Amino acid sequence: MKYAFLLYPHANVRYRQSLLMLARQELSMTLEALGRGAQVNACGMGGAQFLTFDAEKLTERDVRMLSQLACVYVMFTMEDGQLVPVEPKHPNYVGEDLPALLKYKGKTNEMFTDGMLTMALAVSAFMPIHDGQLVVCDPLAGRGTTLMLALRRGWHGVGIEAAKGEVKEACDYMSRYLEYHRIKHKCSESALTVRGKVGGRETKFVLSDTPEHFKDGDTRTLRMILGDTRDALALLRPQSVHLMVADLPYGVQRGTAGRQDTIEGTVRAALPGWLEALKPGGALAMSFNTHVTKRAALARALEAAGFELAPVPSMEHWVEQAISRDVLLARRPL
Repeated sequence: MKYAFLLYPHANVRYRQSLLMLARQELSMTLEALGRGAQVNACGMGGAQFLTFDAEKLTERDVRMLSQLACVYVMFTMEDGQLVPVEPKHPNYVGEDLPALLKYKGKTNEMFTDGMLTMALAVSAFMPIHDGQLVVCDPLAGRGTTLMLALRRGWHGVGIEAAKGEVKEACDYMSRYLEYHRIKHKCSESALTVRGKVGGRETKFVLSDTPEHFKDGDTRTLRMILGDTRDALALLRPQSVHLMVADLPYGVQRGTAGRQDTIEGTVRAALPGWLEALKPGGALAMSFNTHVTKRAALARALEAAGFELAPVPSMEHWVEQAISRDVLLARRPL
């Protein structure tokens, strides 16, 4: 059977080519993880961009997982030259707009972040899981876009961020969003201990898609931790995270809780804690600016910390002047 997936358009023509490459990689990795390895091709139809592939009829589980692809707008089968829509099987747990509404300078395109989430899942040992029990961590959380994307899928999210203003903005936005949409929830704050003293502060949202589920305890959590990612070993419970997504800063230095360091230095110091937080078989997707941080150096750091690099090709692509972005994928050994 032939399938054709219509991609979301993007206003920037040059970046549209980057998204095409990333979408092709995301789909190929997902099909491979589902045991549906197929040649994915790009083609234009009616002025729109599609990805096509041939495979045996997709199962309901296959469709459920493919419905989460970040760059895919509509899925079709191609029958006798006709496009027949495939009904998606993974409804949003919360509003689709949750990760998109919060705008700020320097925000990474949420479609790209969502794609990293899918690729991390594809190289992890947890691909079949779709019951809401996955925990996603962003150890450089910023204003929490990755966590909101995880929540939209019905997963749990936990982030670490050193900038107090970023954490406050993320939490204020979550509160406003949940209240405006009348989503049943509760919010709590607590202090976290690092090396015998207060080294972080956690804001936790517990919510559910329906009041009935909330009452029954069928809930999801989003946790924002104000702290230093190099203290992840103390801030996160060991083996508590299934997937980790980190979008490294695109500048030269990373100032964290008063401790200035290069981006590479911060990552090297943080990796042992990140590894310990991941469950065996858990995966890390890490994006970086190749003009500032070198792929080979990050790969060596990951391997030195105990990660296994996933055998995926370079995904280096243009973003804007002075930013050429690439992605590394790695896994904690089983």
